[in-house]
Amino acid sequence: MTMRELTTRRAAALVALALLAACQPTPEAPPYAAQVTLQDAMNHIIDPEADVIWHATGTIATKEGVIENYPRTDEDWEAQRRAALRLLEASNMLLIPDRKVTDTPFASAGPGVYSSAEVQRQIDSNRATFNALALNLRDASQQLLKASDRRDVESLMKLGDHLDHACEGCHKTFWYPAEKFPPLPARPPSP
Repeated sequence: MTMRELTTRRAAALVALALLAACQPTPEAPPYAAQVTLQDAMNHIIDPEADVIWHATGTIATKEGVIENYPRTDEDWEAQRRAALRLLEASNMLLIPDRKVTDTPFASAGPGVYSSAEVQRQIDSNRATFNALALNLRDASQQLLKASDRRDVESLMKLGDHLDHACEGCHKTFWYPAEKFPPLPARPPSP
């Protein structure tokens, strides 16, 4: 047998093995099952962790002077990292299909604000948009995690805005897309 014939046979055997492997049944991933409503995820996971990020940095002017807030200790930075990790995983939770908005229906909070039933209809009929907005939350969370790991205060401040835009983008699309505010009085009320 020539070297060329041997190489051809080996190649044919590798192709056959690859085809055989491709034909083998693969274990199916278990189905996702949403266990938590969207409202519970927002109230008990996403919003509290976002608040950790948003409250970690900023400037406050007082009578005594200006106070600069930013993570200073290992514990402060660990809190930022933990919040970013939880937000990152929460973005994956949002991508699980068939998640209910709430177990306890709520009414509209005013003009341009959806009720829970309307929120559910909007998400169900615009799932691709909802998923894209959840991926915006994932992106913001990934960047926040990197900034926390680098202990980068400036990035953490900027990324707080990125997180806010990710949250508001979804809220303005699926919760209060045309919220109307009452007009301001012509004259402010007297004290």
